Amino acid sequence: LLAVKKLDMSTTTMLHADEAFIKLVSTVSKLNHANINKLVGYSVEHGQRILVYEYCTNGTLHDALHLMDEDNKILPWNARIKLALGVARAL
Repeated sequence: LLAVKKLDMSTTTMLHADEAFIKLVSTVSKLNHANINKLVGYSVEHGQRILVYEYCTNGTLHDALHLMDEDNKILPWNARIKLALGVARAL
């Protein structure tokens, strides 16, 4: 399974948008960490910039922080701290 992210490049001019996107792809493709999804591919066609990642089987960080589990419980603080430390290590 794959996850597709369409980037909003409307804040940059078209000239700088392509340069910024290629720089982003170059940087992201070099990342290798357990807490960062692997970039599988990208597309720059029809004025759109798309990134393709491996799918997160455990859900997204947003889901973990904001959604309730099957028992309608939110994530406890100690688990949130572990997530924050993992994100900090990845950065």
